[in-house]
Amino acid sequence: MIPTRRFITASLLLAAMGLGPLWYEQAAALWVSVLASLLVVALVDFFVWKRHSVTVARQVPLAISLDSWIDVTLLVSNATHGRKLTLELFDHYPESFEAEGIPASLVIEPGNRAEVTYRVRPIERGPAEFGAIDLRFDSLFGLWKRRARVGEPSTVRVYPNYSTVSKQLAYQVDSNLHLAGLKIRQRRGEGTEFHQLRNYREGDAFRSIDWKATARVGRLIAREYQDERDQQVIVLLDTGRRMLAKDHSLSHFDHTLNAMLLLCYVALRQGDAAGVMTMGDGRRFLPARKGASAINSILNHVYSVQPDNAETDYIAAATDLAIRQRRRSLVVMLTNVREEDSDELQAAVRLLRQKHLVMIASLRERVLDDTLERPVRNFKEALTYAATNQYLDARQDAHNLLRAAGVYVEDCLCEDLPAAITNRYLAIKRAGML
Repeated sequence: MIPTRRFITASLLLAAMGLGPLWYEQAAALWVSVLASLLVVALVDFFVWKRHSVTVARQVPLAISLDSWIDVTLLVSNATHGRKLTLELFDHYPESFEAEGIPASLVIEPGNRAEVTYRVRPIERGPAEFGAIDLRFDSLFGLWKRRARVGEPSTVRVYPNYSTVSKQLAYQVDSNLHLAGLKIRQRRGEGTEFHQLRNYREGDAFRSIDWKATARVGRLIAREYQDERDQQVIVLLDTGRRMLAKDHSLSHFDHTLNAMLLLCYVALRQGDAAGVMTMGDGRRFLPARKGASAINSILNHVYSVQPDNAETDYIAAATDLAIRQRRRSLVVMLTNVREEDSDELQAAVRLLRQKHLVMIASLRERVLDDTLERPVRNFKEALTYAATNQYLDARQDAHNLLRAAGVYVEDCLCEDLPAAITNRYLAIKRAGML
């Protein structure tokens, strides 16, 4: 219960009237009577009030994409008999959300309904809860604002930003993969798996002609091949402290999740199976699976995973995966490789390469590139420039050692990561190396 502007204005006017008795003693009695009347009315208005019948229903999607604005709609109904209500409304959205358009004010006629729409943007993944809704409305005489809490809590899930995958789902032909920055390159030779027989077309290689089928039907028939299917892709997600770094509004870990989703979606479209394992202490493993529903399983498996301040144990993660994943696969490790990781990471890679093909995507902080692009104007900036170059050289040496060990290494910025790893996967498929 808080005083309204009407009550505050009346109190200020009464205080101003209190100066009158200083010059006119006969005005004192009038001032006291006005004061007493105001106090009586305020007390009556405070303790005696008419109950209002207001309901609020919230409309919000159950699944929300990280760092994307969405609309939340509140349906407010006034069932109070014969009285128009002036309301102030505030929705208790999750602390990990940003919001625009709330609190709001509205006037509702008796028996009518009004809509309040505001928008929110989640900045952290995982489950999130909207609380009850706070209302403030005037008391009977309008001297006080009363507070009421209505509505039911709502739980939503904040998933990785899968807008890139959503765009892909709108198209059902492989040529549209270009929209995500993916490059569909022609094979150097034919695929590794027989697909079908078809009529020979100009430009087909002569060695693709099936002479037995040609002799049977009396016209040239060619064999058509496709990339081998039913292979497996396992994504290893680093959940260590380095993935807490941010580029723009998202952490490096959130960027890796977005890239992982696109890679898994493309792999599933290619007829392969996709799985995920995290490399933190609370290790999670989702075995490789196929089918259109697999992308939903992957989303539900990782949407609440958060990076922590622990160091990443590459050897422990590689050992665990080697035990769990018996079938030969493409293992894609999403991390941030530095010089001090070289020995441990090479040991982990040697273990994985006994059976699997390994790709490591090493995220590079944008601030490093920005530092090298800025002009050097003083001694301090020169030291920063030299130190950054030295760090990047050492980082590149670590990458070169991994490449020498037979590992595919992608060194890229966050925004380049999805296309980089997916293009590499497609190149590996077309070369028949998996």
